[in-house]
Amino acid sequence: MADAAQWELTKQRIAVTDQMFREFIEGLEPELWFRMPSEGVTHIAWQVGHVTVANYGLGMLRIRGKRAEDASVLPESYFELFGRGSIPSKDQSIHPSVERMIEIYKQVNDQLQKEMEEYTLDQLDEPSLPEHPMFKTKFDTLLFLPYHVMMHFGQMGLLRRLAGKPPLR
Repeated sequence: MADAAQWELTKQRIAVTDQMFREFIEGLEPELWFRMPSEGVTHIAWQVGHVTVANYGLGMLRIRGKRAEDASVLPESYFELFGRGSIPSKDQSIHPSVERMIEIYKQVNDQLQKEMEEYTLDQLDEPSLPEHPMFKTKFDTLLFLPYHVMMHFGQMGLLRRLAGKPPLR
C-alpha cells in the first residue's frame, strides 16, 4: 500500500529523471539521433520514442485507461515505431523529425506530471490496468517508471560516447 511519503518520493524521482532526460535530448547534436553501432542494435531516436511510449503507458494508460484526447498528445504511429517489440530502423524518413520527437516527449511528460498531481493514494492501490505480473498495483507501475527511463538513458549515454563525445557528468 502506497503512503503519502512514498508517493511524493516517486513523483520527485519521475520529475528528476524527466529533467535529466530533457537536458540530454535537447543538447544532443541531430546527427547523433540515428547513428547506430555497427551491430545495428539501436539508436537515440528509438530510445527517445520508446521512453515516450513507455511513460505514457506506465504513467497514464495503466493508471486511468485510454482517453480520446491521448491522440493529441501521442501519435498512434509511435506504438508501431517505438513500442515494445519494435525494431529500430535508421531510415529517418519513417520517423518524425528530431524537433517533433522532442516536442512529443515533452507533451507526454508534461501531461504525466499534470495527471500525477490528480492521482489519489486509494487510486494507486488499485490493480494496474490491464493486469500485469510485474505490476500488481497502479503504484507499482509508477515506481518502475523512473528505473525504466534510466535504463534507456544509460543506453543513450553509451551511444553518445561511442560517437566520440565526452561524458556529460
